[in-house]
Amino acid sequence: MLRDLLRMQGSRCQACAAPLCGHETLLSLVAGMQDAPRCCSCLSVVLERSREQVRDLLFGYIASRSCYHHGWLWANRMEGLPPAALPACLWPTGGNNLPTPFEGEGQMPSQSPPHSFPVPPIPDDEWDAGSIGCGELLMLLRPRMLSLQPGQILRLIAQDGGAPEDIPAWCRLTGHKLISANHPEYWIQRKEI
Repeated sequence: MLRDLLRMQGSRCQACAAPLCGHETLLSLVAGMQDAPRCCSCLSVVLERSREQVRDLLFGYIASRSCYHHGWLWANRMEGLPPAALPACLWPTGGNNLPTPFEGEGQMPSQSPPHSFPVPPIPDDEWDAGSIGCGELLMLLRPRMLSLQPGQILRLIAQDGGAPEDIPAWCRLTGHKLISANHPEYWIQRKEI
């Protein structure tokens, strides 16, 4: 994670060309936009959510994953902020304490379990991601989902130990529907446009 943040340090938003701070770079990495980082405002357009929703959803995920949390602390250090400070790039009104966008201790909100099909649905596409790690997996999953038509289904095989947490969280964030999950197999339906 830190290697990616260092490599992308000084990047500009691929949509509006605004300079990205370390926090916005981290949000882009978490959202799977490693090759096309975006500022929070442009990321909200891609994810079809308000800027605040994107910020809070991604922050909640960052707070629940130690590798991403270390990236957040690094960004605070690089910007001369104390560990618990709110960066003005994301919280312009400031404050002293980090928000807790979800119930619990930094955990993603609970999602009702995916529907279990007696026979899994016939997928429109399949991808065996093997043991690709969480960051790269989510980065590669995004273009695969975008290549599908709205409503089509991808059957994903993901052996990574973080997949049972990462894939449902990614689906909640992006709006794609996780229709069945039985690790290492996941059926994801592309969202309607």
